[in-house]
Amino acid sequence: MAKVKKEALPRTRSGEVITDEMTEKWADEIETEREVRWARRRPVGRPSLNGDGISPKVSLRIPSDLHERLQTRANKERRTVSDIAREAFEKYLAD
Repeated sequence: MAKVKKEALPRTRSGEVITDEMTEKWADEIETEREVRWARRRPVGRPSLNGDGISPKVSLRIPSDLHERLQTRANKERRTVSDIAREAFEKYLAD
C-alpha cells in the first residue's frame, strides 16, 4: 500500500500548532479599533543607509570595461561596487 503524506499542521514561529480557536481570536483582535502590535509588518531586507527607513535603489547600465575596472577596484579595496558608486555620486554632486 502506498504511503500517504500527512499535511503539515500550520505552526507559529515558536513551533506552536495554530488552532482554529487561535485564528478566530487573532481575527477578532485585528477587527477591533485597537492597534495590534504583533500583527505589524516588519521591514525586510537591509537597513536603510541614512536611518529614515527608506533607501531608494538606482539601477543603471555601464560599459563592460568600466564595470571590470569598478569590480577590480572594489575587490582591491575590499569594498562593494555600491559603496564606490555612492562615493562617486557624492563627489560628483558636491558643489
